[in-house]
Amino acid sequence: MRIAVLGAGPCGLAAAWDLSLAGHTVTVIEREPRVGGLAATHRRGGYGFDLGGHRLIATSPRLLARVRDVLGDALLERERTSVIRMGGKTFRYPLELGDVVRNLAPPEAAVAIAGYLAGRLGSRPPDRSFEDWVTGRFGAPLYRRFFGPYTRKLWGMPPSRLAADWAAQRISIPSLGDVIRRLLGRGRGTPRTYARRYLYPRDGMGQLFEAIARRVERAGGRIQTAREPTGFRTARGRITAVEVATVSEAVEEVGEERVVIEADHVISTIPLPRLARLLPDGLDDADARAACSLRFRALRFLCVTLDRRELSPFTWQYVGDPRCIFTRIQEPRQRSPFAAPPGKTSMMLEIPCDAGDAVWTADDAPLLRRALADLRTLGLDVERDVTGVFSTRAEHAYPIYRIGYAAHRDRLLARIGRVPNLTTAGRQGLFRYVFMDAAMAMGFRAAARLDAGSPLGGRDALGYREDGDLLEVKSVA
Repeated sequence: MRIAVLGAGPCGLAAAWDLSLAGHTVTVIEREPRVGGLAATHRRGGYGFDLGGHRLIATSPRLLARVRDVLGDALLERERTSVIRMGGKTFRYPLELGDVVRNLAPPEAAVAIAGYLAGRLGSRPPDRSFEDWVTGRFGAPLYRRFFGPYTRKLWGMPPSRLAADWAAQRISIPSLGDVIRRLLGRGRGTPRTYARRYLYPRDGMGQLFEAIARRVERAGGRIQTAREPTGFRTARGRITAVEVATVSEAVEEVGEERVVIEADHVISTIPLPRLARLLPDGLDDADARAACSLRFRALRFLCVTLDRRELSPFTWQYVGDPRCIFTRIQEPRQRSPFAAPPGKTSMMLEIPCDAGDAVWTADDAPLLRRALADLRTLGLDVERDVTGVFSTRAEHAYPIYRIGYAAHRDRLLARIGRVPNLTTAGRQGLFRYVFMDAAMAMGFRAAARLDAGSPLGGRDALGYREDGDLLEVKSVA
């Protein structure tokens, strides 16, 4: 079978890997000049920078075995140390009761605890928004101090406009008793959002997907980077080929060279609205409105090399202060000691924005000046240690869970499902925040079902539970 895979991220490469091993003719089409998608690693001058703070916390022994087989001794076991910087104070992350009490003045600590208990034990309105969900479980004082400011800055909108789904997926607190036990250090079991121990490739998370890409090619698959799908050719309602154009990295525009890749099935991991707009019969007005309503939050990463051994002892630091332009400070060397030359380190500042806005398009120099000034307000004066800076960007970093998004998403999934040999999967393809290992497992599942002859198109889509376990293929219409 001839299979075209759109996107060389974790989900797409996992599917391509198994399908090529099964003997299918696989072609992977990737818009960027490198593989890995949102888990790619950019390297420059002996420094490595991921697109974000990726960790491998594999709940599946089979997935972990395959990762170990690919990376061998290059897979390191690491421990995350994270903090929250807020109001001139540093708090451990996840929050710990003793640490919060020590950092807050006694009256403020008492108000926070009272608000928490009132939120947990009292009646609360339905969980319609992120604000409702967090306030009902942590109380208004902790929401105002921690969750509200950070969330507003990350998404560029009031948390009252974000659906409660985001909080439910990202904040692992199932019960009051569990929270108290965890805050006292007596909790059993660790939700993945709290996990401290994790696995990480020696040369950055991109090393894993570069190795998988080599396995795909070794098995006969083809990977075409700097290429973008521009349309489908169809016959009798089925896709017969994908039209592909080259992409100029310098200007991020589609070039003139165009090719046609014949396909019996297409697995897409590109953004769901973009895929919908490629459908040959077009979208009706309602579908077009749904596509316009589903938006992604972008991230710009300011990658700064430093002439010092260490920035801090922390893997990453969350910054909710609205005066600071960035939301998270990462030190890649804290994930792998090989992310910087000996005796040196680096930092990566995550700056949320929208593609095409002033932050997205700004030159590195003024953005660095602003960031260095913000760092000084946090007690981090590193200006004299800076030896270089460059930026990387993720246009579709996070699907924005606006209230009402699910109806728009399901409408597009149903529309795509009318093409029997087209499958959409992955974080961007399903417009659903999933962790990297869950996206890989989704790709493996898609490959297994396709190789077995099970239908993947029609009215079905691949999905996952919040704990990362695979759901069976389910109807979305």
